[in-house]
Amino acid sequence: MTDARHDADPADDRRNGFGPMRRTLTTAVRALVGGGSVILGLYLGGMNATAYEADWNVSVFSAVAIIGGIVMIAQARQRPRTSRAAWIAGTAVGAAGLLAGVATPIQQTCCDAVWIVSLGLPLPWTTGHGDTWSQAVGEAWRGTRDPASAILDAMFWVYAGMIVAAVIGLFRQAKRT
Repeated sequence: MTDARHDADPADDRRNGFGPMRRTLTTAVRALVGGGSVILGLYLGGMNATAYEADWNVSVFSAVAIIGGIVMIAQARQRPRTSRAAWIAGTAVGAAGLLAGVATPIQQTCCDAVWIVSLGLPLPWTTGHGDTWSQAVGEAWRGTRDPASAILDAMFWVYAGMIVAAVIGLFRQAKRT
């Protein structure tokens, strides 16, 4: 006969002291990541606002990074229960955004001789040049990639999904009361 207490993770047992420590560490990580995201959003937004020609994609990224960081800081302490519908909607937004950014090439400029196409939405993580549009897309897929932009792009879509999940959770909570 097995005892359920012996099969469980020792970190979950309150008598070991790991449960409160793990919750404290999780809270600290969420607050630090959220604060870093707010700082990153404010920095990039400020740099974009003072640029000669502001890019719409950097403005959108900055706004989502700031809002996502604030949501993460707010959830660090409270840890609200998110419904299954909120998780599904948030995951769908994040996955669809990542797939759309990878699958949809964005034409940056077109002139008589050169086509420039980027992959990644909102931040391009690879760019290709070519004489035709299809040649530029092919070069974008085979060309060099910017891993920092790819990570920030993934962060954008994770935050977008988290924001959608938080909004749905707040809506459902308001509907219950």
